[in-house]
Amino acid sequence: MHRSFSEIELELRRAVLSQSYSEVQRLAISFCESVEAHVRALAPGDPSLPEIAAMVQEVLEWSSSMVRSDREIFAFQLNMIPKVKPYLPVGRLLAATVQFDV
Repeated sequence: MHRSFSEIELELRRAVLSQSYSEVQRLAISFCESVEAHVRALAPGDPSLPEIAAMVQEVLEWSSSMVRSDREIFAFQLNMIPKVKPYLPVGRLLAATVQFDV
């Protein structure tokens, strides 16, 4: 079954929000390929081309921005480990006392 690029877009957005980065990569490629196939099937000069281009740009910019934001949050959390470690009870493993949402 051939999925439309709008269906793939929804899956891509869900993958970004759930931080499933391997899925994000796969779906971003699938999304672009689906859009390309759709555009190739249009007549030259089709008036919907600028709208499609703007939609693709918005989806990819949103995805990129969200992934960068997630990475920045994760980096911040990692940088906090040395600052928090002295306050942890002696003898307890750091992995057992600190939780990261990644």
